[in-house]
Amino acid sequence: MGNVIPWSQIHPSITSQEPFVAVVIIDPQRQICVSEMVPFDLEALANPDVSASEVIAAAQAAAAKVASGYRARRKETPTPTLPRTGRRENQTAPTLTVSGERRRENSGLRVLDGGKR
Repeated sequence: MGNVIPWSQIHPSITSQEPFVAVVIIDPQRQICVSEMVPFDLEALANPDVSASEVIAAAQAAAAKVASGYRARRKETPTPTLPRTGRRENQTAPTLTVSGERRRENSGLRVLDGGKR
Protein backbone atom coordinates (compact mmCIF):
# COMPACT_ATOMS: atom_id res chain seq x y z
CA MET A 1 0.00 0.00 0.00
CA GLY A 2 2.37 2.66 -1.24
CA ASN A 3 -0.30 5.36 -1.21
CA VAL A 4 -0.75 5.32 2.59
CA ILE A 5 0.69 8.36 4.34
CA PRO A 6 1.11 8.23 8.12
CA TRP A 7 -1.03 10.90 9.77
CA SER A 8 1.98 12.06 11.74
CA GLN A 9 3.49 13.29 8.46
CA ILE A 10 0.44 15.50 7.88
CA HIS A 11 0.46 16.81 11.43
CA PRO A 12 2.34 15.48 14.48
CA SER A 13 -0.64 15.84 16.83
CA ILE A 14 -2.56 13.05 15.08
CA THR A 15 -1.40 9.85 16.74
CA SER A 16 -4.27 7.38 16.28
CA GLN A 17 -3.24 3.78 15.73
CA GLU A 18 -6.78 2.66 14.89
CA PRO A 19 -8.38 2.97 11.45
CA PHE A 20 -10.42 6.13 11.04
CA VAL A 21 -11.71 8.51 8.42
CA ALA A 22 -11.36 12.27 8.72
CA VAL A 23 -11.90 15.09 6.28
CA VAL A 24 -9.06 17.60 6.13
CA ILE A 25 -9.56 21.10 4.74
CA ILE A 26 -7.25 24.07 4.47
CA ASP A 27 -9.19 27.26 5.17
CA PRO A 28 -8.38 30.65 3.60
CA GLN A 29 -6.18 31.55 6.58
CA ARG A 30 -4.15 28.41 5.73
CA GLN A 31 -5.00 26.60 8.94
CA ILE A 32 -5.42 22.85 8.74
CA CYS A 33 -8.89 21.88 9.92
CA VAL A 34 -9.77 18.28 10.69
CA SER A 35 -13.20 16.91 11.49
CA GLU A 36 -13.66 14.60 14.39
CA MET A 37 -12.05 11.36 13.40
CA VAL A 38 -14.75 8.80 12.62
CA PRO A 39 -13.56 5.31 13.57
CA PHE A 40 -14.58 2.15 11.79
CA ASP A 41 -14.29 -1.48 12.78
CA LEU A 42 -10.95 -3.12 12.00
CA GLU A 43 -12.69 -6.47 11.41
CA ALA A 44 -14.87 -4.90 8.71
CA LEU A 45 -11.75 -4.24 6.66
CA ALA A 46 -11.22 -7.98 6.19
CA ASN A 47 -14.26 -8.27 3.91
CA PRO A 48 -14.08 -5.99 0.83
CA ASP A 49 -17.87 -5.77 0.46
CA VAL A 50 -18.35 -4.69 4.06
CA SER A 51 -15.27 -2.45 4.20
CA ALA A 52 -16.38 -0.37 1.21
CA SER A 53 -19.71 0.50 2.81
CA GLU A 54 -18.03 1.11 6.21
CA VAL A 55 -15.48 3.50 4.71
CA ILE A 56 -18.16 5.33 2.71
CA ALA A 57 -20.36 5.72 5.80
CA ALA A 58 -17.41 6.98 7.87
CA ALA A 59 -16.41 9.43 5.12
CA GLN A 60 -19.97 10.77 4.91
CA ALA A 61 -20.10 11.25 8.68
CA ALA A 62 -16.73 13.03 8.69
CA ALA A 63 -17.71 15.25 5.75
CA ALA A 64 -20.99 16.20 7.46
CA LYS A 65 -19.12 17.21 10.62
CA VAL A 66 -16.64 19.29 8.64
CA ALA A 67 -19.35 21.02 6.62
CA SER A 68 -21.46 22.00 9.63
CA GLY A 69 -18.47 22.99 11.76
CA TYR A 70 -16.83 24.98 8.98
CA ARG A 71 -20.06 26.86 8.18
CA ALA A 72 -20.52 27.75 11.85
CA ARG A 73 -16.90 28.85 12.11
CA ARG A 74 -17.14 31.04 9.01
CA LYS A 75 -20.26 32.73 10.45
CA GLU A 76 -18.35 33.59 13.66
CA THR A 77 -15.43 35.17 11.85
CA PRO A 78 -16.15 38.45 10.07
CA THR A 79 -14.70 38.75 6.62
CA PRO A 80 -12.01 41.40 6.38
CA THR A 81 -12.80 44.45 4.31
CA LEU A 82 -10.31 45.46 1.70
CA PRO A 83 -9.39 49.12 1.38
CA ARG A 84 -11.18 50.59 -1.61
CA THR A 85 -9.36 52.54 -4.25
CA GLY A 86 -11.11 55.77 -5.02
CA ARG A 87 -10.73 59.48 -4.43
CA ARG A 88 -13.64 59.76 -2.03
CA GLU A 89 -12.76 56.69 0.01
CA ASN A 90 -10.59 56.90 3.09
CA GLN A 91 -7.39 55.09 2.08
CA THR A 92 -6.51 54.31 5.70
CA ALA A 93 -9.84 52.76 6.68
CA PRO A 94 -9.29 50.00 9.23
CA THR A 95 -9.94 46.40 8.32
CA LEU A 96 -11.80 43.94 10.51
CA THR A 97 -9.55 41.65 12.47
CA VAL A 98 -10.31 38.78 14.76
CA SER A 99 -8.19 38.02 17.78
CA GLY A 100 -6.13 34.85 17.59
CA GLU A 101 -7.99 33.34 20.51
CA ARG A 102 -11.40 33.75 18.89
CA ARG A 103 -10.08 32.42 15.59
CA ARG A 104 -9.08 29.23 17.37
CA GLU A 105 -12.65 28.59 18.54
CA ASN A 106 -13.37 25.74 16.24
CA SER A 107 -17.13 25.10 16.17
CA GLY A 108 -16.66 21.37 15.85
CA LEU A 109 -13.41 21.44 13.90
CA ARG A 110 -9.96 20.62 15.19
CA VAL A 111 -7.70 23.45 14.10
CA LEU A 112 -4.13 22.24 13.92
CA ASP A 113 -1.48 24.89 14.33
CA GLY A 114 2.00 24.50 12.94
CA GLY A 115 3.06 21.93 10.42
CA LYS A 116 4.46 22.62 7.01
CA ARG A 117 3.13 25.47 4.90
